[in-house]
Amino acid sequence: MNTKIEVIDNFDFFKTQSNVNGFKQAVASENKQIKNVELTARDFEIIQFIIEMKFSSVDEVFRKFFKLKLNAELAKSQAWAKKRLQQLEKARFIKSVYSFSESTRFYVGTYLGYYALAQMKPLEFLVKPHLGFDQRVFNHDRQVLNCRLNLEESKSGSDWISERKLKSDPQVMKNLTALYIPDGLYTSVTGQKIAFELEIAIKSKSRYKDKIKKYVNIIRSEKNKSRLFDHVHYVCAKDTLKSHLMKETRIFGALFKIETIAEFLSSNEVLT
Repeated sequence: MNTKIEVIDNFDFFKTQSNVNGFKQAVASENKQIKNVELTARDFEIIQFIIEMKFSSVDEVFRKFFKLKLNAELAKSQAWAKKRLQQLEKARFIKSVYSFSESTRFYVGTYLGYYALAQMKPLEFLVKPHLGFDQRVFNHDRQVLNCRLNLEESKSGSDWISERKLKSDPQVMKNLTALYIPDGLYTSVTGQKIAFELEIAIKSKSRYKDKIKKYVNIIRSEKNKSRLFDHVHYVCAKDTLKSHLMKETRIFGALFKIETIAEFLSSNEVLT
């Protein structure tokens, strides 16, 4: 059975009742007039996706949620994805922001969207919204987002767990400090849990050594069912980064997979 939630302008008041016609969210506009937005299951997934990945543009949301139509055909236009995001923003479930480096509109989560998710998924551990984005790591974060989508589109990986969700999980933080949290986790086609790391700039040798050592200890010390991940997948922006990491991980054999972005894209071609 679906739920109806009415949220007044400052979203302090929630009213829940049965609603067989679908989930509706009433949001007060600036002039206090109520406008209804009917949220679908896909809308909730979009809001959660944006919150967990920090931000997303129309392009990424289209690839994740609108590219493949219900009849299994590929959508020819992003128009509906763009329109739906505008509707969700108008209802304040998300908001748009811009990077200093480009004119593309990006969307980030809001607390209104977060509270709607919490009402819909009361038993699920949810990440709180990141109300903007850090320009210093914007390029890195966007490339991670696109790597995730490429893994999913090519059927090479699934069940992505974002860095933000990992950092918010007390059980994860018992074993890893924020410095060692990977950019994400995914499940391979063979069912193995993979830690994903995107490297776009060379860090100090000591930092790589410490992180690699920590990862190896996690893989080797924990039992198969309880350990956070089984292998580590590094994707590097430059050949020099790949060479550097291969030298540091050579003694650990198959525990690490190291490749460049070009190699990653080539080996994870999108299936259509």
